[in-house]
Amino acid sequence: MLGRRVETLYFDILQFLYHLALAVLVGGMLVLGTAVAPALFGRRDSYSREPPAVTRTQAGALFGAVLARFDGYAILALVVLVVTSALKSSFEVTGTPEPRLAARWVILLFLALATLYSSAWANPVARSIRKATAGFDDLPAGAPARVEFARLHQRSRRAMSVAAVLGLLALFLS
Repeated sequence: MLGRRVETLYFDILQFLYHLALAVLVGGMLVLGTAVAPALFGRRDSYSREPPAVTRTQAGALFGAVLARFDGYAILALVVLVVTSALKSSFEVTGTPEPRLAARWVILLFLALATLYSSAWANPVARSIRKATAGFDDLPAGAPARVEFARLHQRSRRAMSVAAVLGLLALFLS
């Protein structure tokens, strides 16, 4: 009887950590993309006589710092997601995996790839380009460093959007 309770508690803890990791990934990406970035970079009201609270350069520095922290949390959450998914599989698979479970694993694979691309590669490389280029914000739009930064930024945004949608699907299939 005690063994069954411990086993149930173990699965409940795995399930909690799995959902927490998905919540950090999906919630963080949604908050960054729908609240933080628009608040920092959004259009200023044309009727306002107040100067902008921060310049675009300051907004970029602030968002870069926030994103750098989030990238670390995203990678940690991804590790937790992979570990808990692997450990949960012993409870979930008793024969041939059901289609819903197989679909969730495929979704989690692509979620991991999108998150790794964005948080472990594109964002750090873009930050290093910005940091290594003196007067980055004063460069013309066609400067190689700005072009590469913009390319990485756009691809990272797409990857984060894909990861957020896949995370929602994984939550639905959990």
